[in-house]
Amino acid sequence: MTETALEPKPSDTITVIEGFDAMRVFLATVWQRQGKAAEDIASILGRSKWADGSPADPALWQDWLMAVRVCRLAAGGSILP
Repeated sequence: MTETALEPKPSDTITVIEGFDAMRVFLATVWQRQGKAAEDIASILGRSKWADGSPADPALWQDWLMAVRVCRLAAGGSILP
């Protein structure tokens, strides 16, 4: 499979979990690109890692779900699944 084939389209949808994982990858990538020390962001990324299918920090997961709700409402969507 080529990299072009994996390129997401604006109309693509992903699950809440996929979005959470994508956010983690995005933050780590941007942080490294800016030359920041890994220790400065390690705390939040470490608490967000999945442990046995659940987030290591339940409060961080609840914050993520709230962010999803806010984005759905801003886009005119529903906060209900």
